[in-house]
Amino acid sequence: MIESLIRTLLTDFSLIMLVVAVALAIAAHLRGHGEPREHFANRLLGWLLLVAVGLPGIYTFVMHVFFPATSAANIGWAVSPFQYEVGIADLTVGVLGVVAFWGNFGFRLATAIATILWLGGDAVGHVRQMIAAKNFAPGNAGPWFWTDVIVPLLLVICVVVVRKWQEHISRA
Repeated sequence: MIESLIRTLLTDFSLIMLVVAVALAIAAHLRGHGEPREHFANRLLGWLLLVAVGLPGIYTFVMHVFFPATSAANIGWAVSPFQYEVGIADLTVGVLGVVAFWGNFGFRLATAIATILWLGGDAVGHVRQMIAAKNFAPGNAGPWFWTDVIVPLLLVICVVVVRKWQEHISRA
């Protein structure tokens, strides 16, 4: 049972972190006595960057660099020396996500752009693997694929809403 729980946590880590980020943003919003949606978008942006970008980025760094065989098997790949480089890129974006939680909007925007490109590019790569190699391994076509699609979309929405709110505030 514990082995199954650990396997699920490791396989579904990105999806679990996305759900946790949204739940934390909702909880913070409710504690803020129902502030306007722009405030919620800002809170959600912060929690997404910390929990749905930062923690999975650090997690995938650890997996690619220290457990390359496990990571490659989960994705449906052969072990490759490029996993080290992928792991370092994951660490870079992961650390940016963690730091962005406490950063100003400019830093959050830059981190969101990097993440949107990173995860969006990963999503395209997953689709290419599904089509060209018929790779439907859990790490390619499962929760990681869906968070590679959903997280960038949520980041775009949050950034646009927060930016429009900031423009409105500056004009008022």
